[in-house]
Amino acid sequence: MAEAASWGLRVPDAAELAAAIELGQKGTVLNTTIGVVATDAALSKAGCRRVAVAGHDGLARAIRPAHSPLDGDTLFALATGTRAPAAAPVPMPAAFPAELALLDAVCAAAADAVSRAIVGAVLAATPVAGIPSYRELFPSAFDV
Repeated sequence: MAEAASWGLRVPDAAELAAAIELGQKGTVLNTTIGVVATDAALSKAGCRRVAVAGHDGLARAIRPAHSPLDGDTLFALATGTRAPAAAPVPMPAAFPAELALLDAVCAAAADAVSRAIVGAVLAATPVAGIPSYRELFPSAFDV
């Protein structure tokens, strides 16, 4: 509930919830989500690949089902390298990549950013092709 409040949402009223349940499930199985996670951190190609994988964690937090065999969920990551990495908060063993502490922080941020972007998109969406938007289904959830 606290997370909903952070988006300025309330629990929809009972009549709206009942009407949404009556709609039933849509029959489409072809759903694809694509996106880009970008950072100004200096990351290697392997680091960018790891950030894209972490972004998929955010996708799975926000969309269910995610990563079905029938969709093409894809996230890309890029790093401009315009910001030099800060020193690691804890000394890392020499066998670990130099970017490991930075990569860990960027990956956590990527997952959060992707999930928040999806929620933001759902809340901003408008109806299309007879498919209602969240705002259309649950107007009482929004602050007036």
